[in-house]
Amino acid sequence: MPPEKNQSPLERMRRSLYTPEGTKGVVVPTLHAPPELPAEAWKQAPPAPPRKRRLPHSIMFLIGTVAFFTVAVIVAAGLVLFGGRTVSTENIEITVEPSSPTVGSGDTIALLIRVKNGNPVAITSTALSVEFPEGTRAPLDVTQPLTHYSDTLGDLSAGQASERTVQAVMFGSEGQKVTIPIRLEYRTAGSNASFIKETSYEFVITTSPLSVSVGSLSQVSAGQPFTVAVTVRSNAVAAIENATLAVTYPPGFVASGSTPAPISGSVFDLGRITPGEEKRVTITGTLTAEDQETRFFTLVTGTRTTLDSDRISVPYTTTQVPVTLERPFLATTLSLNRDTSGALILKTGQQVDGVLSFINTLQSTIQDASITVALAGTALDRQSVKTANGFYRSQDGKIIFSKETIPSMREIAPGETGMGSFSFSTLGDASATSLRNPTVTLTVSAQGRRLDERNVASAVNSVITRTLKVETDLALQASALRTEGPITNTGPWPPLVDKESTYTIAWTLSNTVNSVANAKVVAELPSYVRFTGVTSPSDGTVTYNATTRTVSWNAGDIAAGTAQKTMYFQVAFLPSASQRGTSPTIVTAQKLTGVDRFTEGRLESVVGALTTMVTSDSALSTGSGQVQ
Repeated sequence: MPPEKNQSPLERMRRSLYTPEGTKGVVVPTLHAPPELPAEAWKQAPPAPPRKRRLPHSIMFLIGTVAFFTVAVIVAAGLVLFGGRTVSTENIEITVEPSSPTVGSGDTIALLIRVKNGNPVAITSTALSVEFPEGTRAPLDVTQPLTHYSDTLGDLSAGQASERTVQAVMFGSEGQKVTIPIRLEYRTAGSNASFIKETSYEFVITTSPLSVSVGSLSQVSAGQPFTVAVTVRSNAVAAIENATLAVTYPPGFVASGSTPAPISGSVFDLGRITPGEEKRVTITGTLTAEDQETRFFTLVTGTRTTLDSDRISVPYTTTQVPVTLERPFLATTLSLNRDTSGALILKTGQQVDGVLSFINTLQSTIQDASITVALAGTALDRQSVKTANGFYRSQDGKIIFSKETIPSMREIAPGETGMGSFSFSTLGDASATSLRNPTVTLTVSAQGRRLDERNVASAVNSVITRTLKVETDLALQASALRTEGPITNTGPWPPLVDKESTYTIAWTLSNTVNSVANAKVVAELPSYVRFTGVTSPSDGTVTYNATTRTVSWNAGDIAAGTAQKTMYFQVAFLPSASQRGTSPTIVTAQKLTGVDRFTEGRLESVVGALTTMVTSDSALSTGSGQVQ
């Protein structure tokens, strides 16, 4: 065996493993027998593995929150990036032109409504509807209300638009904000679900179709009659039907009369008002209140839905008229022809008898009192003024009642009364021919001195005013003609029994100082007289009712200063044997009616019946007017 140092490493490993010398120093572990187990130990289950530790609830909630927001961000990003493919009412665009924020009441608006489909799919079954506020009228007939408009737009493909023009006449009060709802209902292709897109058009009414003006009523005397004169004017471009004025009286006011009469309570029918036309309502009464207290009249104009209604359905204007009450120290009452209401209407050439009564309402004596009645106006006949216990100063048209004419006016004790009288006339027909809308104005002013609590003299005064209107003289002249006039008559003359003869009836109207509206002449024909239908001029204003046997001439408006307006029509007379030797009536009494536009009073007159005795015909001879 070579020396160990000459051996290879493998040889040295083998030598240490397989020779006795190589095992020296190796420690061999001692083996022990396995422990003995109980006889039933093999039947027992093995021990459970150790339980895993769970996460706290707070950590789990935090993880869930982070996950939710992460998903939300992903969804939102998807909607932003791919939302253009969704179907939504937000993608329906409705625009309305014009976009003017103001509209005049009574004006016709034309709304151009444009609907654009911004959805990626087509919309079908489109229905456009517009709701109008109460008071809106149809553009072609303003008498007809317009509450709703509807139309279809057809199918609109993606990106397609459609337009509709809607016209309406808008009415409302000044400053009123109006909202018109616009609604589009539609469906989408492949779906039965209905979708609704809504918008609105808003504007403000800049002007009212009716304007109201009231005569000055700043101060009135408590318990003394006064008149409220209300003028309603149309500012609309079209006629307003069923125009109405509703007046709310202040507490303590008692109405004694009005022109025209109310249709109910204090509601006045103004009828049909054409553009620029004015209607006037006068209300007379007394007001009781404390000294210097202010009360208000409330005036509302508008329209009624129907003629039978007494309520304003569409108000246009609301006006408050303040009235300040003052207690007159020397309360005066002016009576004209026994009328104290102030609504007296005069005729040309009429005499007016005035009575002025007064009473001291103070708790102290009034000294050196005087009452002046100033007369003025185009209709006053200054030469006719007379007074029993006053002095008429012709240079300025004043009647003065004072201590010089009524000695008791030197000192008027508390509660003491007195009276003065006078008279005047309006100008006659000849002098009034050139007048237009004539009036007579009376201004009553009272003055005096009183001693106050400190025994110091102070002046006291009060004023009241009355304005009287003179109505026009609308006259009818009726005549029967045989050989004269524009119509040729036939048949025997004088008339013969059982032979028909025709006559011409001439109606002539004349008018003086005020214009007249709705002039009309009506008469009946006897049973033996026939209306032939021949008229001159043939303008359709003459009508005949066969049931009532009434002939009517609707003459319409008669201008002031009209000398003559004549209508001719023909009747046929068939006499019977019982009428031999008489001049039978061929037209009964004829009635003329009309409305004075200035006084707003009703005009009415009647002329007698016409017979075969045609006295207006120059060819009339003895016996030619009697039945032969």
